[in-house]
Amino acid sequence: MKALIKSIVTATVASLAFAGAAAAADLAARPYTKAPPPVAAAIYDWSGIYVGGAAGGIWNTTNGDFYNFPGFGWRTDSHSDWTAGGFAGIQKQWNHVVFGVEGGWNAVGNGWGSTIANGIAGPCGFVAGIQSCQARIRDIGYIGGRLGWAWDRWMVYGQGGFARAHIESQGLINATGLAFSPASADHNGWYAGAGFDYAVLDYLILGVDYKHYEFDTVQHNCAGCFADNRNVNAKADSVMGRISFKFNPWPGAVVAKY
Repeated sequence: MKALIKSIVTATVASLAFAGAAAAADLAARPYTKAPPPVAAAIYDWSGIYVGGAAGGIWNTTNGDFYNFPGFGWRTDSHSDWTAGGFAGIQKQWNHVVFGVEGGWNAVGNGWGSTIANGIAGPCGFVAGIQSCQARIRDIGYIGGRLGWAWDRWMVYGQGGFARAHIESQGLINATGLAFSPASADHNGWYAGAGFDYAVLDYLILGVDYKHYEFDTVQHNCAGCFADNRNVNAKADSVMGRISFKFNPWPGAVVAKY
């Protein structure tokens, strides 16, 4: 009896094993699945409208002569002061290239430049050492183009265009500090420079900007003057820190990069 039961159990196990193998053979092959596509990594797009403010330092020189008395001239040394203002612009990015237009206005500190002799008359006026001529840039406006190269949230750029400055001039009696013959005029000119920006957030951008300005010679005619009517021109260089806020007017503000 034991031998019979053992035989039955052995046969049953063998049958189950054979049936399982047959069922496994009938299963379809494991389907091939394609790997999922890579996820696009978003990079920053500089396209948009932006507004902001800037502050920093400016270094400028002025030159002049008395146009009623040729040969009597003067110039000021390069002196520094503060400058601050605002700006607005619009730009569009194509691949790494960013092209835009920006305009702004900056106030300039109240400092006067010191006179340096520049002609046969000495420092200024008709008595060398007694009188001085002074001039200063009060504000600067500009509008021009920007051409940048961007990689993700960093961008470097060059810039240039039209500039206009309001420049004041006057005479000074050295011994007393008394000013006389004040005059002023608006001067057209140009600017060129470079800078870099970094997008801290999608809408918040920090940067550093350099501009070189040159302004045309313009007559400064003081009221009731004759001998003190003068021609004045100026040059300036500024370095400013900037903060701007960008608004994107076009769809697709984020570029996909694999």
